[in-house]
Amino acid sequence: MSANYEIRGALPLRSSFKHAHARQLAESLANPADVYFATDDVTHSLVIRVRGALSEDEQQSVEDTLEQFSRDWAAAGAIFSRLRYGEPSFVTLGLASHVELLDDLTDLHAQLDALLARQAFILAQLGTADVAPATEPTGR
Repeated sequence: MSANYEIRGALPLRSSFKHAHARQLAESLANPADVYFATDDVTHSLVIRVRGALSEDEQQSVEDTLEQFSRDWAAAGAIFSRLRYGEPSFVTLGLASHVELLDDLTDLHAQLDALLARQAFILAQLGTADVAPATEPTGR
């Protein structure tokens, strides 16, 4: 069966973070998912991709584990990209205060998209409306 789930992103980490912590995370996620990760000691960051043919419960378990890990080790908020059954979406992880702000930003972006779609619809309606030719005033 091909992969139906993937989540990936980069997470800024606290300076006390060690590569061994990332290895422990990868090992906890590796069954049944495939996990790729890399850490950078200079930027204090973790890049991770989790992919596999996962059930809904396994997908939720992966996200719960990443969420707990980010609560323990994140130095800031981050937006991870997620692909579930071919549908792309985003997941915010990291410091709670940053996650809240990122979620607010996501909500504002959705509102802006809806407003722009409505504006385009109205402008299209104006462009296709039959406009009656102007008539001369009758002087009444």
